[in-house]
Amino acid sequence: MPVGLCPKCRFPLSRAESRAGKCPFCAAALGADDAARPRGGELPPPVDERAARVPASQAVKPLLRGAAILVMLAVGGGGLYYAVSAAVTYYLCDADTPADGVPHEPAKSAEAALAAPMPPTGGPSAAPPLTEANVEALLAPAQDVGGGRVRKIDSPQGEYVVEPLDGAVQVYLRGRVKTLRIGSLGGDVILDATGLEAQEVFFTGAISGRAKAKVHAPNGSVEFRASISGRASLGVDATGGRVTFPKPAAGRAGAEISGDPRMTIRAREVDFQVPINDDAQVLTVLSAGGKIRFTEMNGHSRLTYRKAEAGDPDPVIGWGIVRDEARFRETK
Repeated sequence: MPVGLCPKCRFPLSRAESRAGKCPFCAAALGADDAARPRGGELPPPVDERAARVPASQAVKPLLRGAAILVMLAVGGGGLYYAVSAAVTYYLCDADTPADGVPHEPAKSAEAALAAPMPPTGGPSAAPPLTEANVEALLAPAQDVGGGRVRKIDSPQGEYVVEPLDGAVQVYLRGRVKTLRIGSLGGDVILDATGLEAQEVFFTGAISGRAKAKVHAPNGSVEFRASISGRASLGVDATGGRVTFPKPAAGRAGAEISGDPRMTIRAREVDFQVPINDDAQVLTVLSAGGKIRFTEMNGHSRLTYRKAEAGDPDPVIGWGIVRDEARFRETK
């Protein structure tokens, strides 16, 4: 408890400090009167001695230091918030999403489409993907389960026309012919021409529903001049020959490939001049010196190819546009 004040700096003095003969703060000499004179009337309210000993210049420093720390936290915290928010936005959102908030799927490059993995296609009811295990099934002759009509043709230099078929009709073609023309196929039709050797085959009608068709034109040519849709299954054996999906002539309906069809093609050259859309799956087996070309793939469509023999030279590839989740790639 202070009992007096220093006459020079007015520092509060305790009894022991007053008797010491010198002010502990300013070192001024204290006389006997000063040491004994009571200062109760002049004393300020009790203060903490530790605070009283700190000079004013030193007392301001903690305040300045605290203010500087607050400024640094405000500036640094703002930068950290910006960096973290930018990173979170990049990883949780599509980096390519435009300002309108609606993501637009860009067309994939040919190399990216070839290297990208092939995710599952379709929903629970979609047909299984084409694999080596079921390639032969699409190309092998169908089994006549009864009720089918076998047509024997012997016209190596002539032409045979298959009328439009629909429903649960089964037709089996046997023999030899130069030109085979096939009309529209729909419903659950089965047309098996694996036993008919043709030089050229033309599909002139649309193929839809669950229709199944198989043709055999070794070293010949096969053309699809109409659209393919539904869950149609097609097997084309034109080993050494050419298979074409030509672009429709002016004024004719588009011959695109859509729906969920499955196609297996053996040939030396395969040319898709029409789009391959939706969940269509096409597997091509290319003979030596093979070529494959496509113009456009969309949706979840799949186009795969492989060489007939491992030692064959790599085929020539004509790249088209690959959009959405479509995939074009080689399979071993």
